[in-house]
Amino acid sequence: MKTKDLRSEQIALLRFEKSLKEAAKEKASGKPLDKAPVLAGLAAVTAAGASVAEKMGDASALNYASEIERAALAANDGATWLMNLAEVVGKAHNAIEAMALNGAFVILQANGGTPKEDPPEVIASLLTSGWL
Repeated sequence: MKTKDLRSEQIALLRFEKSLKEAAKEKASGKPLDKAPVLAGLAAVTAAGASVAEKMGDASALNYASEIERAALAANDGATWLMNLAEVVGKAHNAIEAMALNGAFVILQANGGTPKEDPPEVIASLLTSGWL
C-alpha cells in the first residue's frame, strides 16, 4: 500500500534549499562559489521526486526533479546559477505542496510563527545584501 506521507521528501527538498542558501551566503561574503555541496544534493532531490511521483501516481514530481537537475548542471556564473536554481526549486516545492494538499497527503506544516521563505527571495536577498 502506498503511504500518503510526503514529509521525508519535503525534508530532502528543504535540505537542498539550505545548501543553496549556504552557497549564496558564501558568494555574498566574497568567496568563490563552490557548487559541489549543492550538486551533491541532486541525488536526494531526484530520489525524493521519484518517491513523490510513486506515492501520488503522478509523474509531475519527476519533471520538477529533472528541471532542478538541468538548472543545477547549467553553465552559468555564480549569481545567475544560484538565482535560476532557486527559482526552479521554489516552483517545484510550491507545486508539490499544492498537489499534496489536493490529494490529502501528509506534509510538513508550520504551526504559527513565520512562514517558510520563498527560495528565490532568500537567494536574491543574500546576494544583494549579504545577509538576511
